[in-house]
Amino acid sequence: MNIQFHKTTRIALHIFFWFCAWFFFFFYYKRYSEVNSYTLIASFINLIVAIATVYTFNYYLIPKILLKNKRITFIALAFVAIVMFFYIELLLTLFLVVKQLYAGYSLFPEMVDVVMLFFNMFFVVFVAIGIKFYKRWSETNYREQKVLKEKVEVEMQMLRTQINPHFLFNTLNSIYVLAMKNSDQTANTVMKLSDMLDYILYKIDSPRIPVTTEIQIIENYIELEKIRFTNRVDLDFNTDIKSKGIEIPPMLIIPFIENAFKHGVAKSVDKSWIKVSLRENEHWMNITISNSKGQNSTKGKNGGIGLKNVKKRLDILYLDNYNLDITETFNSYEVFLSIPINQGTEND
Repeated sequence: MNIQFHKTTRIALHIFFWFCAWFFFFFYYKRYSEVNSYTLIASFINLIVAIATVYTFNYYLIPKILLKNKRITFIALAFVAIVMFFYIELLLTLFLVVKQLYAGYSLFPEMVDVVMLFFNMFFVVFVAIGIKFYKRWSETNYREQKVLKEKVEVEMQMLRTQINPHFLFNTLNSIYVLAMKNSDQTANTVMKLSDMLDYILYKIDSPRIPVTTEIQIIENYIELEKIRFTNRVDLDFNTDIKSKGIEIPPMLIIPFIENAFKHGVAKSVDKSWIKVSLRENEHWMNITISNSKGQNSTKGKNGGIGLKNVKKRLDILYLDNYNLDITETFNSYEVFLSIPINQGTEND
């Protein structure tokens, strides 16, 4: 049904274009003569030759030769086609119109008439070819956008598994220990883990989610990690969000926090610290994650595979309209990310 509708629409647009082209030819000849057989036949001759020229270029010369990178062949054949079709138009106009209607008219028209005949015909031809090129460019651009969207979805699938499996394993171990001790925290811990898994498995498919949801998941993640590390980490998490309805792409912040635990707290035998800040600044969301660096940490400035995936995703989502700085000192790491608030993304 949709294919048939598309085909019918396409045919209708072609008919409409060629009707406009015929009217253009008719209006030109009407300037020099009344509406009679001369104006009608001459305009139809122009129309038929223009149709043959356009379809020769659009459905043979351009797709089968030019777009196959046979440029020299295309130039040669295009020149031959232009000369041939114009010569046909000139002969048809002279013998079927001028010769029949005006017996005493010279078969060698003035140069100005030949030039105008050429201009009128190929003005329409070049417009039609230009429309076809624009349509082809639009289709190519649409396919590229579709590929980018699919690429973002692939990145999302990769990020879905980015939370270290050891986090889940260690959290389950922590829950087991709490259960053995009949701790009151057991039920609450299970609920937080359930919320995390629900987020990773389902909500991450949305292009954007409320920032409040992301904050809740971050808080759950932090609480679960604190069970693992007990008193080994001082954690400061604060937000300053004033506007309502702010949305951000999901799973954009947690990979940075995960790295703070993985390369900071987990690799340090001493007391560690992590600071996380989310602040709204006019039309921007500023996210800062800093952490102490363990003595045995070997993470470079550019981070691991997880951070590289996040960078690729940011490039696709925001192009150049974001700022990501990762700073490493002797005893700390700091990530600063600034993204526009509620900006439409390529993933939408």
